[in-house]
Amino acid sequence: MKSGYYAGIDIGTNAARLVIKDTFVNQKHEIDSIEVQKIRIPLRLGVDVFKNGELSQKKIEQLGLTILAFKSIMEIYNVNDFSCFATSAMREAKNGQEAIEYVKEKTGITIKIISGEDEAKTVSKIAKNIKLDDSPYVFIDVGGGSTEVTLVKNKKAVESNSYRLGTLRILASQDKQETWDSFKSKLKEYKSKYGATNIVGTGGNINRYWKMSKKKEKNYIPVLDVSTFSDIYQDIRLMTSAERMEKFNIKPDRADVIIPAGEIFATASKILDSKTILVPMIGLSDGIVDSLIQEHIDVI
Repeated sequence: MKSGYYAGIDIGTNAARLVIKDTFVNQKHEIDSIEVQKIRIPLRLGVDVFKNGELSQKKIEQLGLTILAFKSIMEIYNVNDFSCFATSAMREAKNGQEAIEYVKEKTGITIKIISGEDEAKTVSKIAKNIKLDDSPYVFIDVGGGSTEVTLVKNKKAVESNSYRLGTLRILASQDKQETWDSFKSKLKEYKSKYGATNIVGTGGNINRYWKMSKKKEKNYIPVLDVSTFSDIYQDIRLMTSAERMEKFNIKPDRADVIIPAGEIFATASKILDSKTILVPMIGLSDGIVDSLIQEHIDVI
């Protein structure tokens, strides 16, 4: 494969992210990569979609400007290749295709819609990049519109499922009890089969919970004791968004969504009887670029 820069764009329900990685051959003569750039823009596409069922013209234009900015940065790095995927909000927006065509016309970049199941599988590919043992783990990626759950055993994904339980969706009261029941039922199935199971948590919200904790690590991977997480969650859920922002230096677009995200992780950890949540500080955008790099390796 050609060494150099590769990029992944994740157009999420709450934010859009660009990750650029430098790929090279390491001293073991293996293909390796290192992150050189990560940018997050809080577009909040889900606010429109969960309220009106479609994206406003203003949001579509903001999306176009965001992708144009990402394109400029990729050109500065002279990336070899990139992939651009959109998740829950774009999947559900009635005018999602219109938004895709607008961005294509303005930037030349084609946005691909990724299914919830493929989103879960893409995120779980980071398993090879973190030092997991062969025990079962439940990967939980909480986004603005959906939550992806993947069972990983022997460092390989066994099963992936997507649930419409995102943070912005919950804030908009668009989550449904039957979805919660399905989510809980699947976790109970894993608990019954494998016993107490720890979680690998991804997404900006669980990253923030770790930053608010005592910041422990295990094998160089951030780890959050469930007891510590629960204490923080119970504490901040009683605060206003303004109080969270002031006490923990949380950005406005994080101060509200961190509570429904906490509810999802609290529910999962209780059902699974988890003792720890591994927080590798990476997510879908990392999975996108890693998958792209692997595709280039496979064609050698």
